[in-house]
Amino acid sequence: MNIQKILFFKPGAIGDFLHTLPALAQLRKQFPAALVTVVISSGQEALIEGTAIADEIIVFDKSALKKQFRAFFDLALRLRQEHYDLFVDLQPSLRSRFLRMMAGARHSLVYRKQKWVRKGGRRLHAVENFLETLAPLGVTPEDTEIRLPLRPEAQDVAEAFLSRVGASGSRPIIALNCSVGAARPARNWSPVRFTELANRLIKELGATVVFVGGREDRSLVQSVMAKMKETAQSAAGELSLPETAALLARCRCLVSSDTGPLHLSTAVGTPVVGLFGSTDPRRTGPVGRGHSVLTASLSCIPCEEKACPAGTRACMDAITVDSVVATVRDILLCE
Repeated sequence: MNIQKILFFKPGAIGDFLHTLPALAQLRKQFPAALVTVVISSGQEALIEGTAIADEIIVFDKSALKKQFRAFFDLALRLRQEHYDLFVDLQPSLRSRFLRMMAGARHSLVYRKQKWVRKGGRRLHAVENFLETLAPLGVTPEDTEIRLPLRPEAQDVAEAFLSRVGASGSRPIIALNCSVGAARPARNWSPVRFTELANRLIKELGATVVFVGGREDRSLVQSVMAKMKETAQSAAGELSLPETAALLARCRCLVSSDTGPLHLSTAVGTPVVGLFGSTDPRRTGPVGRGHSVLTASLSCIPCEEKACPAGTRACMDAITVDSVVATVRDILLCE
C-alpha cells in the first residue's frame, strides 16, 4: 500500500487522545516516509507541537465549528485540497463522516468502540481498541505503551515552579488531582478525603504534595487546601498542559480519578494510584507497569454513567484514605 499522506483524526478529551498515541506510533512505524497530519481538540495542540508525533497539526474547535458552518466547510475544503492517501477516523460522528467524504482519501479506517464483550471474549483497553482500527494495515497491538515526549522548555518551567515552592531535596513529590469536572460527577472522590489524604502524605510519608489541574480547578483546590493542617502547593491553573506533563514526570506518583491528568501521568512514565468507580479500569485504567487501581466491590460498577443512578456515589465513597495512603507508601518503597 503506497501511503504518502495520512490524516489522523482524533479531537476529543485529553485522555482519549493520549490513548491513541500507540496507534499513531504504529502508523509512523508502518509508513516512516509518510507525512502525518493530526487533527486535535483546541488546547491540546501544545502537547505535541515541536515533537515528532505529527508533521502538521490542525486544531478542531468543536464549539466554534458548531456556530460557524462556514468555518467547518472551509476545513472540509482544506482537507480535500491535501489529497490524503489515508484518513484514520478515531472520533467517528456525522461531522467526521462529512469530512471523510469531502477529503476523498483513497483509503479510510474508522474506529468502532467495543460496547460489549462477546461470550468468550475480553474487555479491550481503549488503547487496544484504537489499535484494532489499524488491523487492515497489518498492525497488531503489540506495544500498548503510551509515550509522550517532554518539551525542554516545559521542563524548565516545571523545574522553576518546583524551585519556587521549595519542592527540592530528598522529599518525594506526590501529585494530587481532585477534580474530574462538572460533566462527570460520578467519578469524583470527596474533597474532604483529598484534604485528609494530603495531610497524611505530608505528615506520615514526608512528602511534598502538589495539586494539579486547570484554571477551572483553582477554587476547588483552594478549598481543599484551606482545610489542611499541613502545607501543600498548588499548580492548578499555573502551568500549561506540556508544563503539567513535565511536572508530573518529576513526581513519584499521582493520585487521581479517571480523568485527563491520570492519563497524562502514565504517558510520561509516572506511577498512578487510580481511583475508579463508575468507569471500568479494564477499559480506561492506567497503562503500563507500576500503577495501582483502587475500586470498590459493588455489583453496580462499572455503570459508565456520568452521574450515580442511585444518587449515592457509594463506589467512590468505598475507597478509603487508608487504602490510598497504603498504596502510595508501597509505590514509594518499590522505587
